[in-house]
Amino acid sequence: MRNLFCSMKKIKQKFFSLAVLMIACLLAACGDNSSSPSDEVASSSSAEGTSSEGNINPLGGSSSATNVPKNYQDPFTFFTMPASTGLVVTPDEDGFYDMGDVYKAVPKSSKIAFVIRHSKRYKSTGVESQLTPIGEQMAKDLGAKLKSDEKFHYASTNFVRTRKTAELIAEARGEKAEVETWDGIDGAYFLTVPSDTLDALMGKSGGSPKYIARYSYDAFSSTNAADQKAQPCFYEDFFARGNQFVNEVIVANMPKWERVSILVSHDVLVEPLIAFVSNRTINLKSFESPFHWVNYLSGIVVIVDEQDKITALPVKGDTVGWMIPSQEVKEE
Repeated sequence: MRNLFCSMKKIKQKFFSLAVLMIACLLAACGDNSSSPSDEVASSSSAEGTSSEGNINPLGGSSSATNVPKNYQDPFTFFTMPASTGLVVTPDEDGFYDMGDVYKAVPKSSKIAFVIRHSKRYKSTGVESQLTPIGEQMAKDLGAKLKSDEKFHYASTNFVRTRKTAELIAEARGEKAEVETWDGIDGAYFLTVPSDTLDALMGKSGGSPKYIARYSYDAFSSTNAADQKAQPCFYEDFFARGNQFVNEVIVANMPKWERVSILVSHDVLVEPLIAFVSNRTINLKSFESPFHWVNYLSGIVVIVDEQDKITALPVKGDTVGWMIPSQEVKEE
């Protein structure tokens, strides 16, 4: 059934592309050049990813992003080194930049959006999973790092743990947050199937985190049966999707937000984003030893300066950017 699903999906994509081409040809023949081809991205996860009112739909609609820079360095459409745009900030030995350091280093004339994983939570799954006491303190500590008189914009997914993380960061900054629920940062952004579907398919082969990491680092084996089961059609094109996220999901929406935004999501989104903006140089390879997975409050920052130059960097909100889940402190 899985192979049939993959085959049918590819056939549908081919017919869709052919239909678009035929329509374009018909319009050209009629002399109608008043509109350009759509930037719409076909994704089976779009049903779960419709953006909130007032935001550009990152999973389905055409992009109205402006000032998207030229291809600065293949395969990126933005800068990945702070010195390229004059920022004075230094990464740690793992390659992560501290969120507090970044916030202080970025000029007031630039806009900033942090996209991070939620804080530490109890192991129960689902929308209602709560932050642990340690997780609550971690979020407050991050808020203290970012403390200022400046008003921030906050958004999260519809999960209790992501919303609470945003609220506690705001509280520690001295403000009461109105946290927007926004599907633009849905965890399944890099997937062509819902994340629950991947969990069900790969649960007996090491779990979906292992295979999201393999995807993020282009590390599927051509001889491993489980790898081949996970590989064919469950993931978007890695670099194309990453560039789309930075430009169409974040940069295009920045004008609607405050100068600084905190966007709280999940590891299934943040793991690929960190691998992407670091060009796979940061080790979050949970399929290798030592086991590294994205830590709570780690993610990326997108910075747009007054000349519309875009920089994206991997960031950490805790003391380190990676974690080993088996070594976490257990909380009742």
